[in-house]
Amino acid sequence: MSRRRDEEHRLAPVVDRFADERVRSPKVASRISKAVAAAIKDSGQSREQIAAGMTAFLDESVTAGTLYQYSSEANERNNIPAHRLIALAMVTGDARLLNAALEGTPFVAVEARYEPLLRREVRKEQLKDLLQQEISEADAQWRASK
Repeated sequence: MSRRRDEEHRLAPVVDRFADERVRSPKVASRISKAVAAAIKDSGQSREQIAAGMTAFLDESVTAGTLYQYSSEANERNNIPAHRLIALAMVTGDARLLNAALEGTPFVAVEARYEPLLRREVRKEQLKDLLQQEISEADAQWRASK
C-alpha cells in the first residue's frame, strides 16, 4: 500500500459516526437507543457521572436510571428528547450520537470549527454557478446579436 493511502487510513474522520453494525436498525428510535448505549459505554464514565454532567449542563435532573431507559431498545416509550441527546453528546464528547439521529436525512453534525471552511466551499459553489449563469446569458446575447 502506498504511503499516501496509509496516511488516509490514519486520518480522523471529518464526520464522526458509529460503525454500522453497532447502531444498525430500521427504526430511528431503536438506532438512537443503540447509539445512546454505545456512547455511554465508550465514554469511560459511569452512568452516574454522565447523569451528573447532564444535570449540570441542562439545569434539570437526569438520573442514571433515566439513562438506562434511554439506552434500552425494549423501552420504546422513553426515547431520549433532543435537548437531552445534545447534553449527552456534550458530556460524553461524542458527536456520533447526533449523526446517528441524523442518519437518513440530508444533514450531518460536524464540529463548529469547520463552519468557516463549509461557508467558503458553499460560497465557491454559489459563485461558480452565478458565473456560469452570467457566461451563458452573455453567450446567448452575443449569438442573438449576430
